[in-house]
Amino acid sequence: MLHQYREQGTFLCSPNEVFQIVIDVERYPDFVPWCKAVYIKEKIDNQMVVDLLAAFHGIKGKYISEVTFLSPSGTNEGWIKAVSSNGIFKHLYNEWQFIPIDENKTMVKFYIEFKFKSNSFSTLLNSVYKYTQSKIIAAFKDRAESLAKQKLS
Repeated sequence: MLHQYREQGTFLCSPNEVFQIVIDVERYPDFVPWCKAVYIKEKIDNQMVVDLLAAFHGIKGKYISEVTFLSPSGTNEGWIKAVSSNGIFKHLYNEWQFIPIDENKTMVKFYIEFKFKSNSFSTLLNSVYKYTQSKIIAAFKDRAESLAKQKLS
């Protein structure tokens, strides 16, 4: 079964600040609840290969993502795209867009589609994936607010 989820939200920070939070994948275990470990295996220019360990209600799975990105600059939007077809996923495609509203406000669009390799894994996670996916934008907004407060202190 192919799962798809789309969400967008407005962040009260610059497009580059939001982009930096999302591209800093090694910090995900600090604020994304189901992300337990991240390791950047390779990074060259605007590409990286990332090894991830996710855990959903006690069920763990690993996968490797190939990530490409373009940072926002001025009034130009930025994006991050990740793909995987290994580990727990038969197919994974994830995209972030960072659209400038003004210098301190950004529209963030998030899209993910995935299919697990194992039907039993898919069945087990079917009930929780909508809940966890709906927390994506909130987790990153909370991270942005937390970092903004640290800057002010």
